[in-house]
Formats: sequence, C-alpha cells, structure tokens
Amino acid sequence: MSPRSRWPRLGALLLLLAAVVLALAAGWDQTAQQWCQAWRQSPFSRGLAWAAYWAGLGGTQAALLAGLALWGWRRRDAGQVRAGLAGIGAVIASGLMVQVCKHLAGRPRPSLALPANEYFGPTFKSDLLSFPSGHATTSFAVAAALSVWYPRAAWLFYALAALICLGRVLGNAHYPSDVLAGAFLGLAVGWPLASLVARRAGRQP
Repeated sequence: MSPRSRWPRLGALLLLLAAVVLALAAGWDQTAQQWCQAWRQSPFSRGLAWAAYWAGLGGTQAALLAGLALWGWRRRDAGQVRAGLAGIGAVIASGLMVQVCKHLAGRPRPSLALPANEYFGPTFKSDLLSFPSGHATTSFAVAAALSVWYPRAAWLFYALAALICLGRVLGNAHYPSDVLAGAFLGLAVGWPLASLVARRAGRQP
C-alpha cells in the first residue's frame, strides 16, 4: 500500500471506529430505530431491505466474484481474474472474522425489541448475532478489494455497500452501530488483502 493511499484509509477506519463508539455510548441506536420505525413499512424500505438481504449474503457475493474471475480467465485478463479472487478472499476472511465477533458479543437483533445496549456474551442463537453486521462486513470488504483494482468505480462499490447497510437497518435486522462496525471490519480486511494481491501481481495499489 502506497503512503498516498495509506493515510486516507487509516483516517476512514478511525472515523468509523469513532462513529461506532459514539453510537454505542450516546444511545443513537435506539433513537435511530425509533426514527426508522415510521419508514419501515414503506414500499421503498421493504424493497431495499429485501434486496439488501440477498445482495449482502456472502454466498451471493462470492458467486458473483467467481463469475468475474471466470470471465477474466475466459478473456485471458489476468487482472480481472486476480480482482475476482481477491474479492472472494475478502469475503471469506471477513466472513470468518465477523462470525467470531458475532458469537462472542451475543447482541440481540432489534426485531426482538430488547434494549439496544444488551449483550448476552457467547451464543449460537441467530437472534443474538446482531453485532457486527455480517452483510455490512462482507459488502465493504468486497468494495475495498475491488476498489484497489478498479479505482474509478470505487464510488459505486462503496455506494452499493452503504445501501446494503441501510437496507439492513430499515429491515430491522441491525442497529446502526452494527453496520458501522461491520464496515470498519470489512475495510480493515479488504484493503490490505487486495493490496497484497496487487503487489504480488506487480501492481502498485
């Protein structure tokens, strides 16, 4: 990773971490959930929540990235193949990390209507796996990985990841701090992994 790209990325990670801490400390999660309640039944919110669920699944993302790699292989485009493989690696690595964090935290999902600041510790119950958001984690990991290879389209990758996060909050599956923490974890995994693959391929990310 070049110094020119390192500092903005570190700054973005620090801002996300600060946002997570503030959201948890100031009780923004409960306030945001109450605000979202008024919008939750709108066609837009329901459609976005449905699309975010399916688009943010690690399996969906890995399949699309595998298609990207295979298309690059067919076209003999080594860069496209590596971009797809880097994205798959980001999904796997971030997915494993987020599952560990989820099971250790044991935070109830907002749909259970429990206090937002409750954590039940190690658990395997799916209703207690809210923090951090797996959809947000893998989505931002993929966005981070692909942005290294396709910097001109970085805004699109991050915008799609942000929409997935919004859909998960509007769908009552996660609190804002869940998706912010997921974005932090995804970027922390995706950027270094894609940069490593790029350097090994002789490219300067």
